Amino acid sequence: MGGRGSRRFARAVVATCLASGVLGVGAAAAHAADDYPWAWQGQCPIVPQAPIEEPEPAPVPAPEPGQPPAPVVEPPPPPPPVLDPVSGHLYDPRGPRPTCARNVWSIDGSIGDSWGFVLRNCTSFVSWRLHERNGMAGFDNHFRGEHWGNAANWDDVARRLGYRVDSVPAIGAVAQTDAGRVGHVAWVSDIGPGTVTIEEYNYGSAGGYGTRTVPVGDFRYLHLADVAPSPLVGSDRPVVSVPDGLGGSWTARVDDGGTLLLAAPGRPTREVGRSGAFSPVVAPALSLDHRGRPWVAATSRDGRVVVGTTHRGRLVLRAAGTSALTASPALAQSRTRRPVLATVTAEGTLVIRRLTREGRWTHPDRVGRPASWSTHSAPVLGNDATGRTWLVGVGSRGATYAQSLERGRLLRLRGPAASLTSTPALTTADDGTTRLHQVSAAGRLGVRTLDGRRWSRPTALAGEWSPYASPAVGEVSGGLHVAATDRTGAVVVTSTVPGRPSRRIRAGRDLTRAPGLVTRRGAELVVARAGSRLLARPAAARVEDLRPARPGFRP
Repeated sequence: MGGRGSRRFARAVVATCLASGVLGVGAAAAHAADDYPWAWQGQCPIVPQAPIEEPEPAPVPAPEPGQPPAPVVEPPPPPPPVLDPVSGHLYDPRGPRPTCARNVWSIDGSIGDSWGFVLRNCTSFVSWRLHERNGMAGFDNHFRGEHWGNAANWDDVARRLGYRVDSVPAIGAVAQTDAGRVGHVAWVSDIGPGTVTIEEYNYGSAGGYGTRTVPVGDFRYLHLADVAPSPLVGSDRPVVSVPDGLGGSWTARVDDGGTLLLAAPGRPTREVGRSGAFSPVVAPALSLDHRGRPWVAATSRDGRVVVGTTHRGRLVLRAAGTSALTASPALAQSRTRRPVLATVTAEGTLVIRRLTREGRWTHPDRVGRPASWSTHSAPVLGNDATGRTWLVGVGSRGATYAQSLERGRLLRLRGPAASLTSTPALTTADDGTTRLHQVSAAGRLGVRTLDGRRWSRPTALAGEWSPYASPAVGEVSGGLHVAATDRTGAVVVTSTVPGRPSRRIRAGRDLTRAPGLVTRRGAELVVARAGSRLLARPAAARVEDLRPARPGFRP
């Protein structure tokens, strides 16, 4: 981190995250939020305290002649000492609380935890979390032969050991920054749209536990043994579009406030459904039927999938199933000219539903084994040149499967493991060629072609790509263009026509921002990206800021 954000973070750090120490004895895991075994234990070196001056006894006057002596009034005894839970020292409550001269705690002369980190520091707490939640039983201050040391060293050590270090959080990842005297580390417990919730020690409270919800960009993230993949899915496109056959496109998107927006070619954007009711982290699905009517499917904030089309000038949405909150639905028109819907449930079960002649959705037909599909990558539906409907999905272990819904079995496609957080792109060009563009777990962008019912092995396109963002594919004037996010977070547009160079639209640092492609009348293909609403024409490589003055996307 750098600049103003780093300075704010540095001023906020009230305690350091040292790493020296010796081995001690661990404790069993508890089930409370703060289950760190040395919570509020040990003593820190304290700033010398001024001694408490005992009050002098009041002088006793001499007795009058013939009178008995006055009784001696003893001063009240000092109050019993009180234990300060922060410093671990007993102190006289009549004076100030002890103040730690250094944020280092010792127990029976040892300042180290069971893994060689300083007690009640951020490094010690994160080590405890890695053991107790991530299952890294062997993690310590010299894990895999490297000295991890202060928190500022952890990202460098992780890179040297081959771990992924990036700007994409995941549950169980180590949040790390170099800000402050010796840096800071924390444990990622939750992720929201643009935010991350962390657990930490020795930050807001000296030697104490705390939680914070902060912007994702406040930290970098060390993926040592993530508990779950990042919910920042590759299916959260800024806009989805379908060409209308006349040179324009219908577009749909969900804005940051959860409002579903739909636009006809050349028309203003309009709201669909209840304002703010939809999940802002997954994209809707869009398809045109044989009469040119748009069909839209979107996921609500509670995981319900609603589908609808225009009726008497209004788009009517009805519930049609459920979905994981991290995977977009898929929608296509079958050979029978009726919509087909595919969703992945929160448990990882892939199901398809068909709309009957009576206008009802069928019961879900399960595809493959239950709970065997990635919940962070959306299923894909599309038609080949013969009109067959193809379903493509990514398994929970990275295998890619395809199936023709008319008459076919589930096929496992050959090739490297796919990214679990990137959605493939299935397209059929004007020449009848059906292609599948997909990012692998290693960040390679490959393209498969369909020959009859057989899919080729993927051919890798040049470059290194983000496994957290999905590619977008569009065709203009017979030429296919692929827009994708590279490993630096920049959007790159590549033409499949031999000899045409790739164009880097704009540099960026967010690996999770997937681009979208929109065809406009006049043989233009527009690249859209969320956040800045970046728009560019690949043919001219000219960047335009077409963000409207009021909310809404105008293609």
